[in-house]
Amino acid sequence: MNPNLSTRTSRPLRHLLAGLALCLTFGAHAKAADTPEPASAQAAADPLATYKAVDLKTLVGSSRTDVPGQRVIFVPSPVKFQAKLAALPAPQKTEYLKKALGMMGAGKSIQGNQRIGLDYGGEKALVAYIDDTAAAQLTKDGKVGQSLDFYAYHVYNHSRGPALVVVAIGR
Repeated sequence: MNPNLSTRTSRPLRHLLAGLALCLTFGAHAKAADTPEPASAQAAADPLATYKAVDLKTLVGSSRTDVPGQRVIFVPSPVKFQAKLAALPAPQKTEYLKKALGMMGAGKSIQGNQRIGLDYGGEKALVAYIDDTAAAQLTKDGKVGQSLDFYAYHVYNHSRGPALVVVAIGR
């Protein structure tokens, strides 16, 4: 191979590679400026911003298990939805909920010993667990029949629908 030929072809190749590296570097910086805040930064600014909006009627229908009494547990997922308050907070046994949350590593962050009724437009109200802090707020300010925004964790599915733990309420 002719050494002069090799030198002549490698110089343009080096320039091409250097130009490509510059484009990639500046392109990455420009892309980073256009990229929205990461979810963790959004969550730090407004923790409720990470909750996924769902239609409660659709969620109830898709969350029912086929076998009566069967429960399907998974990592709690944050959801937000609108519903009418059908029943104010009342005491509720929560041993199973606490076990499910503990198995998924969320047992210490969610504390609740009460339930509420949610009118979502179905045959009858959906019973949902409610965190003690949210229950106190709802007991003080809520009225049966009031339409509210609910922020909850979807913890498991049951033959009656989703097991939700309401942690915050909006208007």
